[in-house]
Amino acid sequence: MNGQQFYERLPWPLQTLALNIYAGKIHVERFGPRFRLELERSLERERWPQEALEEYQRTRLQELVRHAYESVPYYRRIFDERGLTPGDVRSPSDLPRLPLLTREDVRRNLPDLISSRVPRESLAMGRTSGTTGSPLQFYWDRDMRFMNNIADWRQKAVAGLTHGQPHAVLYGRMIVPTSQRKPPFWRMNYFDNQLWLSTFHISTENLGFYVQKLRRFRPQVLEGYPSTVEMVSRYLEERGERLPLHAVLTTSETLRPDQRERIERVFDCRVFDFYGLAERVIFSTECERHEGHHVNLDYGLLEITNDRGEPVAEGELGWIVGTSLHNRGMPFLRYKTGDVTRLRMRPCSCGRRFPIMEDVTTKAEDVIVTRDGRFISPSVLTHPFKPLQGIAMSQIIQEDRDHLTVKIVRAAGFRDEQGETLVRGLQERVGEEMRIRLEFVDEIPRSGNGKFKWVVSKVPFTIQ
Repeated sequence: MNGQQFYERLPWPLQTLALNIYAGKIHVERFGPRFRLELERSLERERWPQEALEEYQRTRLQELVRHAYESVPYYRRIFDERGLTPGDVRSPSDLPRLPLLTREDVRRNLPDLISSRVPRESLAMGRTSGTTGSPLQFYWDRDMRFMNNIADWRQKAVAGLTHGQPHAVLYGRMIVPTSQRKPPFWRMNYFDNQLWLSTFHISTENLGFYVQKLRRFRPQVLEGYPSTVEMVSRYLEERGERLPLHAVLTTSETLRPDQRERIERVFDCRVFDFYGLAERVIFSTECERHEGHHVNLDYGLLEITNDRGEPVAEGELGWIVGTSLHNRGMPFLRYKTGDVTRLRMRPCSCGRRFPIMEDVTTKAEDVIVTRDGRFISPSVLTHPFKPLQGIAMSQIIQEDRDHLTVKIVRAAGFRDEQGETLVRGLQERVGEEMRIRLEFVDEIPRSGNGKFKWVVSKVPFTIQ
């Protein structure tokens, strides 16, 4: 019996106790005496002059590269094969001298990517969610875990949340056994005044319980996957209700414009969407102006490249390639993510020095690829759905360049002619040559970690 199975067999009061024992250990690591000091320093760094930020990045990069060369077998081999020394990679502009690090590279070379200088017992294992069908394993050291928490709470601070204020979370952790049929569908983390709500028990029958609990708990902020937060907002909206909050934070899925609009309307607040990776190489956040995602330059180095690892032209779409500035336990230099974006050329009006990525950062498998080679973002595909009534849930699947399947869970008020309207609207955007099939289903399953993908494309995605 593993730990999760043991936890699920406990009565729910003991599950809460177990969760708080676990949360207490994390609390000591993440919210010790350094936390508030480092959070204040991180808020200051957002507004540092460009020269100071560049010097910070150069110093961190040089230290990391030297450490990687001296203690990580994989990088010693990479440098030696190319006739490079740590002195050849002194600034972000020198990074293209190194090859891209791919998911397959990490999978094949896992032991050789771990530093011999960092005690193995101090490392924490992380995993990707495996949305592309190939989960990945890696390790973070203590400094990386602490810095990730600082970046996370810098975003929360900008959204108006102070640590210790009540906030609720809707993520994919198995905090309530899936076999449980009656509330409570949540557990309380008392160390951080944090209510964990199960995403795996959200249903038409149960949403009323969630709303009642949220009204009683009165959180400042609700945080979660866009799809799960939207389900709560849709439930409220259909009943003519509102649940005012100070802010909503979303991440881990592409936030569509229609989701943002509904969430902000029902919760009477702004949405702060942020982007991060389990690999801990890039972190980007929204500020109070909501003009896009600020790339946190003190967290990691961002490159936007084509398939060959070459930089794309300014403002062009490309792969997100990240280099961590903090994880000495398992350094990632030039790690090619499965995500694509572009940088905005104009700075944010808030005055922060962190540059802006496009407002919606899209995973490659979320992009529809047409026969004539166009890339269609999920945001574009939301528009044909907006005027339609009676669609409880939907999902778009592309099997090849000629075929789309649109799965629809019908709700009260759906009419057959709406399906025809939807197909016409989609074809206006993807082209008349695309064959579109509607498939009416009772439900659309989520992935094992509770995430929901609205667009799933199985067509190879390349950027020349």
